[in-house]
Amino acid sequence: MKPGALDVDTGFLQVTLEGGHAGTAGTLHAMPTVGTGASASTYAVRLAEDFWQGGQHCGRDFIFKALLCTDPQRPIPPTLCDPATVADAPTLQERIAERKAMIFQEYQMIRSVDAVPYIVHAHGVVQIEHTFGILLEKIDGISVRSMIGRARTALQQGAISAMEYLGLARQLMADVLVGIACCEDAGIVHQDISHNNVMYDQPTRIFRLIDMGLGAEEGDPNRGGTPGFYDLSTPARHARDVYSVAQLLVHVLKRPDYNMGMIGINRAKTADTFPFMDALQALPADHKRTVVHFFNSMLDDGTGERTKAEILLRDPFFTEPPLPPRDRMHRAYEKLKRLPSF
Repeated sequence: MKPGALDVDTGFLQVTLEGGHAGTAGTLHAMPTVGTGASASTYAVRLAEDFWQGGQHCGRDFIFKALLCTDPQRPIPPTLCDPATVADAPTLQERIAERKAMIFQEYQMIRSVDAVPYIVHAHGVVQIEHTFGILLEKIDGISVRSMIGRARTALQQGAISAMEYLGLARQLMADVLVGIACCEDAGIVHQDISHNNVMYDQPTRIFRLIDMGLGAEEGDPNRGGTPGFYDLSTPARHARDVYSVAQLLVHVLKRPDYNMGMIGINRAKTADTFPFMDALQALPADHKRTVVHFFNSMLDDGTGERTKAEILLRDPFFTEPPLPPRDRMHRAYEKLKRLPSF
């Protein structure tokens, strides 16, 4: 039985949001929006009652990924209620059924790596008012994209050193590689690793993958990804995730004006040609060479293939010197958190 199969068989659990002022019912669209895309919106929600999963108390505060809304005034996806579809009731019901099946698939994808602390947890498939989606844990932290924005300011102001920031980058790479190695063990590919889809979890002090919306089983069709991060190769395979992690490293370390285009950097670099941001030019030469060697290794293992995550984790990038304690890395993060992201 696939992970999450019992939840899927049960169907969408109807849940209610905590009420507003003067006893009024809470509405989804009054909740803070965390993100909005072409086919989904995410909200920070608080439920009216505690949520339980497999006998475990999960609390009330969650992220709700809304993937289907049948309200004609706020349809998700936006094309769901176009006039031609609404006029054809069987077609509309078919599209709704397909969308629900897609939600179940994404949910089971996340549940297949549920025991992995490096990946966001899913708590259930739920319905809130006219909206269907996935109830996800609420991570207490910021995205890597936000971290990068803060870091540029911090490095310019001398609030953190180049070596402290490199320590953050090394831990980020280690955590994300462990995450995709666990995905490979489960036979799945994330397919959308980017600075938007990795968050730093403050309480656990771990960088964690989020958003499995483009996730697929090994061998499934390539479903694209975020411009600047994705490999054009097909089908879905672990090597595509490794390529995206390589591009994530570039985004973390590059100067702001370096344009990554659609596919990022797909050829080997040298310490002189890698687009380090100005503040990181102060890194010792041997550290820069280690960074670039690690980046090149992700692109090619020497035989024309991508190196697997489990092998990359033994690279000198992580071992020479060993990764600093997470407490020290967290202190560098705390310095960044005090600054605006842009």
